[in-house]
Amino acid sequence: MGLCDDILKLDDRIRFVAHLDKTMKNVLEMKQRLGLRSLTDKESDLDFFGFIEPVFVKVCADSEKYFGDLKSVRLNFGKCSIVFLRIPNAVVGLSMEPGPTTPIVDKIGQKYGVKLTQDT
Repeated sequence: MGLCDDILKLDDRIRFVAHLDKTMKNVLEMKQRLGLRSLTDKESDLDFFGFIEPVFVKVCADSEKYFGDLKSVRLNFGKCSIVFLRIPNAVVGLSMEPGPTTPIVDKIGQKYGVKLTQDT
């Protein structure tokens, strides 16, 4: 069982998980929850993850020197939320059902021993 399976088990609202290497240039594993129909086709998934490296690394990560460590990037669409997280030795992309993302992000952070959200 891989990282994607472990994350899918954390919450039923998680639809899809992609495990990217630390450079965010290579998708190591992708897994969709069984029984769910994809919102995109496989080619679109790969194209989508192709834009992550220049945006996440170049724009967001370059800003860390000013703002501190980047913990997550969240995109909220009408049909789903997409979240990118840094966990030790990996970056994870998630697609989840619409709704609050913080509880799911907190579960993943607890599992991998990192604080991904800020206390309010």
